[in-house]
Amino acid sequence: MKTDFRNDAPGDVRTWQWTGSEFRPGEGVPVTDRGFRYGMSVFESFPVRDGVGVFLDAHLERLRCACAVTGFVLPDGALEKCAGVLTNTEDGFGRVYVTAGDGAVTGRFEECRVFVFVEKRDGVPARIYNRGYDLGLNGGAHVPVFAGLKTGNYWGNLLAFRDGVAARCNETLLFTPAGHLISGCMANVFIVTNGAVRTPDLSTGARAGVVREWVMRQAEVEERLITRADLAEADEIFLSSSWLGIMPAASAGGRPLPERKVSAMLLAMYRNEVHGERE
Repeated sequence: MKTDFRNDAPGDVRTWQWTGSEFRPGEGVPVTDRGFRYGMSVFESFPVRDGVGVFLDAHLERLRCACAVTGFVLPDGALEKCAGVLTNTEDGFGRVYVTAGDGAVTGRFEECRVFVFVEKRDGVPARIYNRGYDLGLNGGAHVPVFAGLKTGNYWGNLLAFRDGVAARCNETLLFTPAGHLISGCMANVFIVTNGAVRTPDLSTGARAGVVREWVMRQAEVEERLITRADLAEADEIFLSSSWLGIMPAASAGGRPLPERKVSAMLLAMYRNEVHGERE
C-alpha cells in the first residue's frame, strides 16, 4: 500500500498583527524582530473550524505559560482578541505567535509582538487514519530548547523529521541522551502494553500538549520513563497532536503494530467532541 507523507508547505496564509488595540492584517514578522533573527518566539497551533479555534482557550493558556517561562511580556489584551480574528476565516490551521520583538540579544523581552496566522489546509484523509503512521526511531539524542515548549527554533525537530521522511516514515520518535522516549518530532506519543496506557513523563522534555491532556482525561494513563525496550514490547502505539488528533501507528522501527483498540476508541471520542464544538 502506498504510504502518504506529510506536506506542510503553507498554502493560502492570512496574517494579522497586534497593534496595541486590535489585530490588523499584516505582511509578517519584520526582519529586525528577534523572533525572525534568532528564533526567539513561542507559539501554539490548532485547527480552525467554522471560524472557531479548536480548544483555543486551552492553547492560549499554554501560550501564557510559555511566555511566563521565557520572560516574554505579553501585550495587554492581545490574546483575549484572538478568537475574534478567527470568526471570518476559512477552515484550516491557525497559529498564534509571540515573538521577542526588536532588541539586543541580551535585552529584555518587553516589546513583544503577537501574530495570528491562518493557513488554508485540507484535513488529514480518512485513509491515513485507517492505515496508520509508520514511525521511525531516531538514532541520536534530542535535547529541546526550553523543554516542553513550542518555540520558533524547531530546527532540531525538523532535521529528525526530514531524515525520517527520507526513510519513508510518517513520523520519527525522539529520545533523550539517557535513551528515554520524549515524543515524535511534531506529536506526543502513547504506548499500550497489556491494556496499560503510558506516555513519556514531562521530565524528558515532552510537551504538555492540549490533545495529550485531553487523552489523559479520557483514559487512565501513566506518565513514566519509556525506553526502546518498552517500545519493542508495546502492543499498540499512537500519537496525539492538534493537527492529527489521534493517529494510530501501523509500525514502529519496522515492527508491525496491528492492535488499534485504544487508539480507535479515542479517535472516535475525539472526533465526536470536536464535531460537537462545531454545532
